[in-house]
Amino acid sequence: MTEPPSIADDQAAVLAFLGRSPDAAVQRVDTHCSIVFLGPDRVLKIKRAVKLPYLDFSTLENRRRACEAEIAVNRPHAPAIYRKVVPITRESDGLAIGGRGIVVEWAVEMARFDETRTLDHLPHRATPDLGEALAAALLDSHRGAPLGDGSNWLASLPVIIDRNTEQFRGQFAAPASIRRTN
Repeated sequence: MTEPPSIADDQAAVLAFLGRSPDAAVQRVDTHCSIVFLGPDRVLKIKRAVKLPYLDFSTLENRRRACEAEIAVNRPHAPAIYRKVVPITRESDGLAIGGRGIVVEWAVEMARFDETRTLDHLPHRATPDLGEALAAALLDSHRGAPLGDGSNWLASLPVIIDRNTEQFRGQFAAPASIRRTN
């Protein structure tokens, strides 16, 4: 059962709910299209309710499909990490993860892993065998990936550039007293 899009698109209550933890050990990480909540043993990742030229997470249904696609793409490569898609539901006593009430959001559930074992931490332990195994895994993954024509990506560039330019201007605007005029 799903919530009407006008209610589901307001993610503030879900973000507040996921940010609370009885043990206060939840860390929030924001990206341009996702919000990740890192708990001691579990990670929940939701898609931002945004529509960009190259992705559309503006509806609850689109976010559910994106979560399912993420599991489908990543589970074959990391089955111990990518667990499942879980609903965040509205219950009589508030929000719940995996409840039976009205679905207000979807999340990818993952196992927390040791972040000191990611590739950016491994250069000192890298070997030619590791490099070859990584290259072979990437090649296999790319061989099995669907091909696209790149048109969505190309169309998104002007929008991304304009948005970034606007944000940089707002972030780094000089005070009026020291602005130069031409």
